[in-house]
Amino acid sequence: MSMFKSKNEGNIYKCTVRLLDDTELIECEFQPFHRGNYLVEYICDQLNIKERDYFGLRYVDNSKQRQWLDLGKPILKQIKDLDPMLFSFRVKFYPADPFRLTNQGRTMLYQQLKRDLRHGRIYCSVGEAAALGSLIVQEELGDYNEEIHVENYVASMNLALRQTESLERKIIELHKKREPRQNPSEVVNEFLSIVSSLETYGIDPHPVKDHRGSQLYIGINYTGISTFICGKRSQHFRWNEVQKINFEGKMFIAHLSYTDASREAKLAVDDRNVHLNRQERKIMKNKGVTFTQSIVSSE
Repeated sequence: MSMFKSKNEGNIYKCTVRLLDDTELIECEFQPFHRGNYLVEYICDQLNIKERDYFGLRYVDNSKQRQWLDLGKPILKQIKDLDPMLFSFRVKFYPADPFRLTNQGRTMLYQQLKRDLRHGRIYCSVGEAAALGSLIVQEELGDYNEEIHVENYVASMNLALRQTESLERKIIELHKKREPRQNPSEVVNEFLSIVSSLETYGIDPHPVKDHRGSQLYIGINYTGISTFICGKRSQHFRWNEVQKINFEGKMFIAHLSYTDASREAKLAVDDRNVHLNRQERKIMKNKGVTFTQSIVSSE
């Protein structure tokens, strides 16, 4: 823990914030009374970001769990045993419409979504992965040039989690076909348009287990709560269907209500097809259906 004393200022602590591309770092100072919002505001000021509510700072605690810095609590109380004090600046809330952000906000979102693609948080088809990869190549390398871009020139680029030679060939094919002299901002906007339409846009999947011990994932975004099996969405509950959410230890419980008869029948079938650990179902046929689902999440 880095700390030094300054006259009339008490203790001043130093921390490091890693930005979205992982190569840039910002050194920050704070005092014991500063809350989490102080650091987020400082970083957004440095990066000229106006839409600050979408961003946050993550850190890894002593039990190796990723945590979000609470903006309303003192920084020091949250990370007092952390050494070194290292944060990662990340998008915390993904906007429903990326194009309502300013240019800088869209740039930061683009950087985050490239990370999501590299780390496997975006589930998509091979064709979609190739299209997204070709846009990243276009943005980073510019127009295809047969004298410069020879052989497998994208092999050294970290574009996707499962980056096979076959995928790289598809990316190269699409890059060759792209319209020349395209403005980089147009490329970024095209990338955002594709990603924001995907089911896993803005979702940070958390592993859960069913009654057989088989793994699936649960995640939330601006549309609602989703579960995924083998990379495909198995269930999706919109926010206007969610009555309440509670946590009991490691248990996550979502209480959902439906009033549409056709929706009731469909969900009853879906529920039987996806058996989640410690699942509770309560179906009331008078005045609609209440569906209560319990999920035990591993850390």
